[in-house]
Amino acid sequence: MPLSAADHGGNTGMIDLHVHILSGLDDGPRALNESIEMCRMSYRDGVRTIVATPHTLNGVYLNDRATILTKIHELNETLNKCGMQNAECGTKNSRSEIQSSSIDSELRTPNSELRILAGADVRFCEEILLRLDRGEVTTVGDGGRFLSVEFPFQGIPYRAEDILFRLMTRGIIPIITHPERNLEISDRPKRYYEMIRMGCLGQVTAMSLTGRFGQRVRKGVEKLVKERVVHIIASDAHSINERPPVLSEAVRAAEKIVGKEEARKMVSDYPRAILEGRRPNVPEPSHS
Repeated sequence: MPLSAADHGGNTGMIDLHVHILSGLDDGPRALNESIEMCRMSYRDGVRTIVATPHTLNGVYLNDRATILTKIHELNETLNKCGMQNAECGTKNSRSEIQSSSIDSELRTPNSELRILAGADVRFCEEILLRLDRGEVTTVGDGGRFLSVEFPFQGIPYRAEDILFRLMTRGIIPIITHPERNLEISDRPKRYYEMIRMGCLGQVTAMSLTGRFGQRVRKGVEKLVKERVVHIIASDAHSINERPPVLSEAVRAAEKIVGKEEARKMVSDYPRAILEGRRPNVPEPSHS
């Protein structure tokens, strides 16, 4: 059962800080109609703000800020048309036509608007600072204060701490994405823990908490959540079926580890502070 907006402290709903929802930019949706259907799924699950995070600097995709902002405008304009005209956007289905039409109206009403903001899933590399100087890298919400940073799955690059520290000296706080799926962090988490002590934040993937990436990853993410070295739950969604934009199941899983209040903060209070340009007031790590 999806979580209602009331479960998150009012009408604001959940915030999903990491979603591959812009069509044609990476390994997310190929067409705009799938992006719209992903928006519907996320909205039904209780999300009211999505940060679109296409891959960049990973050797395959090079999505600069201008490209991302153009795609954000396209998606928001399409959502506006859906809401104002009850347009049949996305995948057509006779049984869900009425429900989809109703949701399309709600997507752009004053009290329940679904917001799509700019961001990027930035592969860690030495060029990050240079790309920032050129205005090419998109920060979270395009706010210039937080940056989603993805390490290679095999490990943490040499002297990564130096670049993370230099980002922070510029007033940019790195958010390390899906650390639970990084092999080095899984086997030898000490370096990651020190990055959190430095001031970095951690974001885990919803499907890791629900076991969709296997029991090894699930046990690892449960340990990170328990030790308070991750602070945000995001869907990292790529599609409608294989990797859908669903947060509510992971929130319920996190509740069993840190309690209902803290689990809800990981999809509401903490990401909201980030989008407002404030460092979230997260708990101190409990690991030794």
